[in-house]
Amino acid sequence: MKRTIRFYAAFALLMTLLAACQGRDLPPAAGAPEPPALTGKYALEYGTMTFNGDGRSVTLDLREEFAALSGLPSGKNEGSYVFLFHNEEWRFDRAEYFRLIIDGESYQFRNDIGETDEDTVAFFLDSGERVQFDKDKKG
Repeated sequence: MKRTIRFYAAFALLMTLLAACQGRDLPPAAGAPEPPALTGKYALEYGTMTFNGDGRSVTLDLREEFAALSGLPSGKNEGSYVFLFHNEEWRFDRAEYFRLIIDGESYQFRNDIGETDEDTVAFFLDSGERVQFDKDKKG
């Protein structure tokens, strides 16, 4: 009897832990409104990313210091981007990864879920350092 009770208690604890861990990893519920495509200039002290509003293309203008930290090319570069959830294209506000493609090279970063939104693009470099590009709301 004690063995059965311990088994069910352990099983209930395991299910609770699994449910808690999955909350942040789950995509939004079906029918949740889709956020608009990123558009405009997002800045960081080391440069800018300008999203063209088509959900695909981006222009980066990054200083040498950030290029060295991130592995991205410095200067002005045209490219594309995609947000991913379980290796499938996904909406930016619930994606696991942010991928940039520049001159045929792919650069992937872990997205900061819950922080990336219409006004902020936040992700982690391989070093674990968090970077945040904020939307330039002027003009």
